[in-house]
Amino acid sequence: MSSAFSAAGGKAERNFMKFICNRDTLNSAVVIVSRAVSQRSSIAALEGIYIKADESGKVTLRGNDLEIGIETAIDADVSSGGEVVLDAKLFVRIMAAASEPEISLETGDNLMTTIKSGHARFDIPGINAEEFPDLPGVEENYSVVLPAGVLKNMIEMTSFAAAKTDNDPTRMGSLLRIRPGKLSMTALDGYRIAQRNVKISGDFAEKDMIIPEKSLVELAKIIGESDDDVRIVAAASHALFSIGGYMLVTRLIDGSFTNFERIIPDSYELELNCAVRDIADSVRRASLIILNELVKGPIKLKITDANINVSCTTTAGSVDDNISIDTPPGADLTIGFYNRYLQDVFSVIKDDYIMMKFNKSVNPLVITPVEGDDYMYMILPIVLRNYS
Repeated sequence: MSSAFSAAGGKAERNFMKFICNRDTLNSAVVIVSRAVSQRSSIAALEGIYIKADESGKVTLRGNDLEIGIETAIDADVSSGGEVVLDAKLFVRIMAAASEPEISLETGDNLMTTIKSGHARFDIPGINAEEFPDLPGVEENYSVVLPAGVLKNMIEMTSFAAAKTDNDPTRMGSLLRIRPGKLSMTALDGYRIAQRNVKISGDFAEKDMIIPEKSLVELAKIIGESDDDVRIVAAASHALFSIGGYMLVTRLIDGSFTNFERIIPDSYELELNCAVRDIADSVRRASLIILNELVKGPIKLKITDANINVSCTTTAGSVDDNISIDTPPGADLTIGFYNRYLQDVFSVIKDDYIMMKFNKSVNPLVITPVEGDDYMYMILPIVLRNYS
């Protein structure tokens, strides 16, 4: 925090921070940067939002949990520059409750911070900004500019398949593979694979990076409905994403991503052109009998001539449903799946029809578009002999 010496007494005189800004602008910035704030840390500053006011009229806000950092700057009427860290949870609550169009924020003695909105005044303790870690520097070894909406769609269609916990940390992220004229994003957790492929104009240099799932989810939220481009700067251990006035810096996951191509079947015994709404609705109905993790059972698909029977039996009861479908003559396959793995896929596919590709009951299901390779999902089945 900056300081100056008083001409009269020679004592250090603190330059208290003070600014006024638009409530909605500040609230939006606070909500977004708070997503990078640590929920629990031995370092109190990491549970806060860093705020720095510059007399040029910019206020910088930053969250940083040492894995992911989010930063933005907003316009403000700055009377006096300075910096402070405020408890994120409390700051978010105060901003959500503010009703007037303008907010004023001012630091005082011992970093006590006053936030005013109309007649409401909040006095909350601040934390010394020197305790807040800087975001890691990302050397510009590689940079590329991509349409933000394309990147967001890739995240939404794949990130759900990344592992939440795993002995192999690479499975807790998605592989973003950039090639000349083509992007692909792949996530897997040992039970399923989700891949989205996009053709794009541009002679991009080749680059692979494994991005933590949390970072991708937060990036998608920042992108929102933006039509802007996103700039990606990648170094050996970190990547920086810049979009619409926000900057997200994330640690990259070190290691070799699973060689998933070798486990995807190259031929199938049974391929069905299926209406997405029909199969999705039937699986949803069958899942109603699965009350929780203790009362669950597999979704069973019994494929015969011109029909898919979708059923589920748990201790809560049973469900039986049927879908009319064109099948090859003599079709006969019974296979089971964890319901959420099916529902996750059906919830992100926007096509009216998909290809569902099977081999035997112990082999994975592969889902692709009817034509092309825009996406691919592979789901391992559940062995049915232990279920009624």
